[in-house]
Amino acid sequence: MTRSGEFDWISRHLAPLASEDSFGLKDDAALLAVPAGARLCITQDAILEGVHFLRSDPSETVARKALLVNISDCIAKGATPYAYSLALGMPDHWQDSDMAAFAKGLQQEQQEFGLKLTGGDTYRSPDRLNVSVTMLGLLTDGTPYVSRLGANSGDILCVSGTIGDAAIGLKVALGEIKTKHDGHFLQAYQVPLPPKGFEQVTALASASMDISDGLLGDARKLAVASDIAIDIDRAAIPLSPQTTLLVEMDANHWETVLSGGDDYQCLFALAPQKLAQARSIAAKIDVSFAEIGQITEKSSQSVSLTMDGVPVSGERESFSHF
Repeated sequence: MTRSGEFDWISRHLAPLASEDSFGLKDDAALLAVPAGARLCITQDAILEGVHFLRSDPSETVARKALLVNISDCIAKGATPYAYSLALGMPDHWQDSDMAAFAKGLQQEQQEFGLKLTGGDTYRSPDRLNVSVTMLGLLTDGTPYVSRLGANSGDILCVSGTIGDAAIGLKVALGEIKTKHDGHFLQAYQVPLPPKGFEQVTALASASMDISDGLLGDARKLAVASDIAIDIDRAAIPLSPQTTLLVEMDANHWETVLSGGDDYQCLFALAPQKLAQARSIAAKIDVSFAEIGQITEKSSQSVSLTMDGVPVSGERESFSHF
């Protein structure tokens, strides 16, 4: 096992990922060109070993997750992921093989989403890996920026993909539960899959955000930001076949599904007259979404959970860092 110096790692592993605008990562900044008339959506999320991922997680999947959790923010805002900068805190236990695997993960998601690395920073983080990404998304051709603030009474609450697999995967990784589908759940936890191309759908929304801290908790954030009330039908929440089987065997897993987080799907409010158009676009890009509830009123800032019209308790709404 060997460990090279910081500048050798940059030149060998990160510089090949940089765009021409970044001068091979040999300068202090980058000069980024954007299409005429375009606007930039900017978001930043960091992931820290021991909080967002485990030391046992492969370096490659950590890199992929660092990009994907930021990509999901852009998609939820109606923006197409475009470029990113990276601040990488490297722990003392890292070796050349770790850095090579990390760069491989970055490259995989760059190719998948057409991203380019503009630069950033590397530094020593003695005891744990720390990855911070600033992601830039493009809004072109008059595409609106979609915030959390615009949901209206009468809107339909929708969610892309499926919910709960990643939160269950963390419990599997920690040894808290054992299932017949551990590999599926671990994959969902280590490498989230935000809905590629779904910004074409969220651009139609009146309000939108990604789900990072749990469906119920993030629905509450949407309710507070838009000053509305939300009624969610638990029976309508889309689950994978693996999670469906798990909650059928033990209903206590519902709390993990609803509040565990790490889904990185889009939660959005859609005017009923735009539903058909949204479904047509989603079908073309082969990404599913489900209608899970209603925006019921203004000035309430509440989230209620029902099952076939009967109230269901949700004791814990979301993951909290504090």
